[in-house]
Amino acid sequence: MSGDFELVYSLEIKVLDLEKKVSDLEREIAELRDQFRSVEEDAPLNLPEEVIEKIREGESAVRAVRQFRLMTQKDLSDVCGIRPNHISAIERGMSYGLKTAKRLAEALDVPVDLLT
Repeated sequence: MSGDFELVYSLEIKVLDLEKKVSDLEREIAELRDQFRSVEEDAPLNLPEEVIEKIREGESAVRAVRQFRLMTQKDLSDVCGIRPNHISAIERGMSYGLKTAKRLAEALDVPVDLLT
């Protein structure tokens, strides 16, 4: 009987330790999210208002930024590794995934959320 009590007690201690670790990790994650949001909000968009306005009016963000950067679809393809015909389809409205958005954003030097 006393062995059962000791086992239950030791398991309860371990559960309490794990709950504290989870709580600490959740707090750290929340702090990192706040820091990330702060960095994102402070990051300059380095695009003129006319380009941003074109995007607001419905033009493809990829096309608007690419043209502002004086890049052809082939130039963009060479930088990001996405085929020019795929870039053309994206500019015409084809959906694309986050991995593609990240590659395009890096090549165009804009935040990913501008392209998604």
